[in-house]
Amino acid sequence: MDITQITAIIGAAASLLCTLVVGALTYFIKKTLTSLEDADKRNAAAIQAEASKREQELKELNSQLSDLKSDLPLVYTLREDFIRSMNSVDHNISGLDQKVDQILRLITSFGKEG
Repeated sequence: MDITQITAIIGAAASLLCTLVVGALTYFIKKTLTSLEDADKRNAAAIQAEASKREQELKELNSQLSDLKSDLPLVYTLREDFIRSMNSVDHNISGLDQKVDQILRLITSFGKEG
């Protein structure tokens, strides 16, 4: 075997080795990309499901808020309404106080006459 044959054999072996290495790398890269694409699809589906769930929860929350707004005047009293109501009660009590005073004067006047 002369040097040209040895060089040709080494070149062929190196070429075969490079082809095997490139083929193996291509296989593993393709496998990795496929698994990443699958994971990406699963994540996209999970994100979509979560977004749908959050959208439904937001609709329910808006509905509850609307119900609260409509029930609020029936359940709670405004400060101004409370003050107006208490003024009315104070006025009525004041009127009763005057009537009780008149009744007491009448009773005491009958007691002194009799």
